[in-house]
Amino acid sequence: MRDYAIFMLDGAGRVLTWNTGAERMKGYRAEEIIGQHFSRFYPAEAIEAGKPARLLTLAARDGRVEDEGWRVRQDGSRFWADVIITALRDPDGSVMGFAKVTRDMTERRRADQALHESEERFRLLVESVKDYAIFVLDPAGRVASWNAGAEAIKGYAAEEILGQHFSVFYTPEDMASGKPQQHLDAAAREGRVEDEGWRVRKDGNRFWADAIITAIRDPAGTLIAYGKVTRDLTMRRRIEEQLAQSNSELERFSYSVSHDLRAPLRAINGYAQAVLEDYAAALDAEGQRFLGIIRDSAKRGGELIDALLNFSRLGRQPLSVEAVDLTELARGIVDELRRSAGVEGMDVIVDPLPPTRGDRTLLRQVLVNLIGNAFKFTRGRPHPQVEVGARREGPAVVYFVRDNGVGFDMRYADKLFGVFQRLHRADEFEGTGVGLALTQRIVQRHGGRIWADGKVDGGATFFFTLPVERPVVS
Repeated sequence: MRDYAIFMLDGAGRVLTWNTGAERMKGYRAEEIIGQHFSRFYPAEAIEAGKPARLLTLAARDGRVEDEGWRVRQDGSRFWADVIITALRDPDGSVMGFAKVTRDMTERRRADQALHESEERFRLLVESVKDYAIFVLDPAGRVASWNAGAEAIKGYAAEEILGQHFSVFYTPEDMASGKPQQHLDAAAREGRVEDEGWRVRKDGNRFWADAIITAIRDPAGTLIAYGKVTRDLTMRRRIEEQLAQSNSELERFSYSVSHDLRAPLRAINGYAQAVLEDYAAALDAEGQRFLGIIRDSAKRGGELIDALLNFSRLGRQPLSVEAVDLTELARGIVDELRRSAGVEGMDVIVDPLPPTRGDRTLLRQVLVNLIGNAFKFTRGRPHPQVEVGARREGPAVVYFVRDNGVGFDMRYADKLFGVFQRLHRADEFEGTGVGLALTQRIVQRHGGRIWADGKVDGGATFFFTLPVERPVVS
């Protein structure tokens, strides 16, 4: 019995026997302690309070006494002990001595204290949180605890709501349909249930809530309670509704602008074409050139309208997320650009690109814009070179498109991704000035970022990241 100190005391409390467990626990050898009064195992304050004698008196009167408290080893160190003292009687019933069993509970006490302190910290944390209603329901759905956040959100003081059924927070129509009990049943069955919907405050006002109910079970698996966390999302819902209304109005406006602006541009282009076809003989070369400029300008105006509408719609259309092989996309785009641009002598390298998850159509547009720009701005260079590659940086992958084209001045890098911002004249390089703005918006919607590095006549490199995590679908 090395884990227990088991020994006997005479009627006066002096040690009569001593086991191995007692020596290990208290530090005394048998020859050092036998004959000594057992009070030496107690701290000075307990001796001064008369605790050793009181315990013997209680054991003699009741037959047995149990106590937990600090005890002292031979070296003066303290340990937390569970002590049982049992009275030993002779055939006449007189107390002839005591049996004493002591167990070292220091580690258990330390663990209990740590658990208590952790529980207390958690209790204080929960009680101090004001942005979330955090409380406990008993298995029947009655409120068993209440924090400051619950009072702030729902309006009830603790003494008003404790013991009440949580269905009081639901709207009459939800109560009529049995929604509160359905949520408890789902949490008990699945372990957790989450719901967004209208809830009711004490004053009768409604608020839009995100509520999570979690089943709490004991080690045997028996349901003992539910944890409930509620967040007031009324402001977010109001903003979302306003945003949806604004998007709807913007969509109608965009359609109107598209229709109203395209009509005169089509008329301009059509009449210019008619003049060229019917009156070409009456026009000199300069007049025909002017009509060509009119037609080109009308065409460019239409392209600008299309680009602007695409940029506007991009922020509103949902992402269709799937696995995307970027290497296959990039190589396909390079082949298309070679055929359409008729480029000869261009050295293009497409390194293997880590696959990602995202909207395939939109990510293809990113590569079309960046690789297309690399082809465009290396046009006319003696030995045009384009490289498409990638590298890992922590949880993200950094993709890049590098060229040795005309480059740009880094002083104006902040203008690269602005709508209709151009660092080169339209007569030098064609384009609407919207492509990089679109590219940036697509990358940002996938949770990434985009930036560039360049040098005048020294080429440019465009970098963008796509996180490993699945992008937010919105």
